[in-house]
Amino acid sequence: MGLNRKCPKCGSEKVQLSDTTKKHGCLWFILLGWIYILWMFFKWMIGFMVLICLDWWMAIIKKSQNKGYVWKSKRWFSGKTQYYYCHDCGHNFKA
Repeated sequence: MGLNRKCPKCGSEKVQLSDTTKKHGCLWFILLGWIYILWMFFKWMIGFMVLICLDWWMAIIKKSQNKGYVWKSKRWFSGKTQYYYCHDCGHNFKA
């Protein structure tokens, strides 16, 4: 069960986190894999620059003010989307 998730369609709390992994074959990797590798390298490079230029400085400033800080570079590195499935009405939704 998901933590405190409710279905936006019916309001039920009987929701489950779905598996969102995708697998590609050898032909896909031969034809399009190099583009994917370049994209991942570019994405990690941007995430690392956000980490150095913004996140570290904001974390230091917020720490001196005794406040918490949400790291912006986290979304560049994780890239995972969570989909939930409602057991009552069968609706799939992002959360």
